[in-house]
Amino acid sequence: MTKLYFVAALLLAVPAAGQDLTNAGATITVQPGTAVYVGTGGLSNQAGGTLTNAGTLRVDGPTANGGTLDLGSGALEVRGDFANSGTIVPGTSAVTFSGAADQLLTSGGATLYQLLLNKPTAGANTLRLAGDLTVSNLLSLTSGLITTKNGSTVSTLRLPNGASVSGEATGRYVLGKLEITRNAVSGAAVDFGHGAVLDPTSNNLGTVAITRTAGLLTDDVSRGVNFANTAYKGIDRIWTVAPATQPSAAVQLTLSWLPDNDNGLTDFSQARVWQQAAPGQPWAVRSPVANANSRSISMNPTSLSRFTVSNAANPLPVTLVDFAAQAEGPATVRLSWTTASELNNAGFTVERSLDARSFSAIGTVAGAGTSATRHDYALLDAKLPGGAPLLYYRLRQTDQSGEFSYSPIRTVALAAQAAGFAVYPTRVATGRAATYLYTGPAEAGTLQVLDLLGRTVRTLAVDGRATGEVPLAGLAIGSYLLRYTTATARFTSRCVVE
Repeated sequence: MTKLYFVAALLLAVPAAGQDLTNAGATITVQPGTAVYVGTGGLSNQAGGTLTNAGTLRVDGPTANGGTLDLGSGALEVRGDFANSGTIVPGTSAVTFSGAADQLLTSGGATLYQLLLNKPTAGANTLRLAGDLTVSNLLSLTSGLITTKNGSTVSTLRLPNGASVSGEATGRYVLGKLEITRNAVSGAAVDFGHGAVLDPTSNNLGTVAITRTAGLLTDDVSRGVNFANTAYKGIDRIWTVAPATQPSAAVQLTLSWLPDNDNGLTDFSQARVWQQAAPGQPWAVRSPVANANSRSISMNPTSLSRFTVSNAANPLPVTLVDFAAQAEGPATVRLSWTTASELNNAGFTVERSLDARSFSAIGTVAGAGTSATRHDYALLDAKLPGGAPLLYYRLRQTDQSGEFSYSPIRTVALAAQAAGFAVYPTRVATGRAATYLYTGPAEAGTLQVLDLLGRTVRTLAVDGRATGEVPLAGLAIGSYLLRYTTATARFTSRCVVE
């Protein structure tokens, strides 16, 4: 096999040539002290070729490696896209991405020793990863952004034990997933370097990997939300903490973030930390309210999973796990809901509507105040408006300061019934009540109780609801006619007081 050596004297003779370079199967070595500049046509190291860099190599165009790229102890600067389908030997080399335009890095599963980002315009130029990448020593950001999202795929940028990240600041940080691992987490606090400091206190957690997902503006991926309402949200950062051994006692976790990830929130004077067992599960409060206007907050969880931060109003003070409305028979609807946690929750008001626009309260249920445990609630709506084919329900949750928020709307379809009026039971003991079921038009009217001589002995104003109580108290034993009258209909029924 032919070996091609580029020596300093040769390259310095034509330093500005910037020629393209294609290696179709040879072995090329850039020796120490040598500077090689490849033009905008780029570098192609094809299958079977070996390129070893012990000097300085700059590629102004795209870089494609299908053979063996041995980065050795040299320095590689890439100004175009970088695509690897072969083998990369990272050595102790620093790879700098400095293109004026956005760049795409397709690592092919390779590891780099050092990755340096030095783009011309901070916050405007991006290095995008098209697959997972491991950086074994240093990830350094001087200018520009790195994103691990390419299209709909979110990859992971991994820093194993011993590797570090530096330079993250406003306008330059890692968007997407940045995973940092530390071994033997025991005794002293460990700063993972991407906004998470973990103090194991008395615990031996072993190897701990913390994945920070940030900047994607995606619900339950990079930010936590409750009630499926974007008005109630956390910052655009979620930390997933995965220890080899879960703690047996409380640890201390401190979380910090950049203004880039505020997610539209402006006041963190009453911030708190929330925890989620796994994606898709409810979020629960894991810290007291604290001033985090410095964009840093601490808490003491007893288990480690997913964490995010919100202010005191967002997400809602209540984490609603479920809210259901179910018809029970022709004239009753059961409302039930469950919370995973509550913060200063004064209570719930159940509201009902015929058109999903105009709601009115039908009942209230007291809340649990502040709680990190599950609570189940229920309310029975037994006064339905007559003749309604659909009913709409929502919860209004009110905290102890008087602020309130709404749940999603639930719809209940009622079985179609012919217009009518009935009383049950039809034979009622003296002093007991009877109930009427009305399925006529939902309009106001009167309910009259008449004796056998046709005299009105009781009159009750009605409002069109499906059920109500018949006023029989104090009536003598005997048979009675019940007449339900509205502007458009009249119905009669009978009962016996005995």
